[in-house]
Amino acid sequence: MKLTSIITFMALFLSLFMPLFIPQVLAGVAHAAPSKIEDRSEYSTSLNTIAVVIMNWYGSLITDNQAEDRQSSFNTKNTGDQWSDYRSQYPKNISQILITSNDLLKLENDNGYQFNVKSKFIHSVKNELQTQLLDETFVFKNTFLLNENQPLIKTISRNKSETIQSADTENADTKTVDTKKAKTHQYNRSHYKVREFTYAWLAYIDGVKILKPTMNGSAWLDKATYSLNMGSDHSEDSIPSILVKRRQLLAKGGHLLRSLDIKNQDNESNTFVIDLILEWKGTSPKGKPVIARIHQEIKVHIKTDQSWEVISITEEHLLPVTAPWMGLVC
Repeated sequence: MKLTSIITFMALFLSLFMPLFIPQVLAGVAHAAPSKIEDRSEYSTSLNTIAVVIMNWYGSLITDNQAEDRQSSFNTKNTGDQWSDYRSQYPKNISQILITSNDLLKLENDNGYQFNVKSKFIHSVKNELQTQLLDETFVFKNTFLLNENQPLIKTISRNKSETIQSADTENADTKTVDTKKAKTHQYNRSHYKVREFTYAWLAYIDGVKILKPTMNGSAWLDKATYSLNMGSDHSEDSIPSILVKRRQLLAKGGHLLRSLDIKNQDNESNTFVIDLILEWKGTSPKGKPVIARIHQEIKVHIKTDQSWEVISITEEHLLPVTAPWMGLVC
């Protein structure tokens, strides 16, 4: 099968994975992201939407941390049944999964995308930690770009599998490992759950409405407050109203994630804040080039039924959204 329009993004999982509640999210660095606005919009939408499925896929495989808080539940309806035989080939008693590299490629004449993932599975065998190195390829149909269906996995292939007798989540290129260090990292279910949510949100604000159920959006999209600070302009309103206002400047383009952190975790009230740095690149309604470096804080409440509800969103634009910042790498 021919592959063209190769879109390579490196270091999607950077060293920003902090061992706090849920560490870092997939960071869309996208050094080779397309320059044309139409391609940029499709690229960011495709990346963020596919990443939602990937986060669910790997997060739901982790079973060896049952004591985790309620925020780590997954809905595997779109992955667990059709691919149950394939998923049964993964190790048992998985405690952590570290994705070490990945690439997104657009397929020629196939109406879809290919997502290559290299990963390290930390699992236990007779109370001893082991590492399994995997190289997998997921192929997706792109009907999600038309808001018709959630991303569907068309095919999966395992390109390489290698087992190491001990575990280390930090150094992906060495066979020398440190089991004590592996136990301190937190690439667990919660880690992937917050990533699934965050990528669904980024896809949503770029116009992909089919991921609303993934975010439990019907519970909060019409009632959470959204505070927007763009230079001297400050607005606070509902999410739909603020998104309309944003489009008066950020008209056509897409968001990429640069970093994520979790802060202000309160176990008593089951609340925490997702702290994001985003890059938006595109054009204004008048067709002028615009780039924005955006800081968002999303306050989340975990309800008794394990669903997530956003309480408030605060957004601040950190750099002038003018042409001199075109091409800035965050």
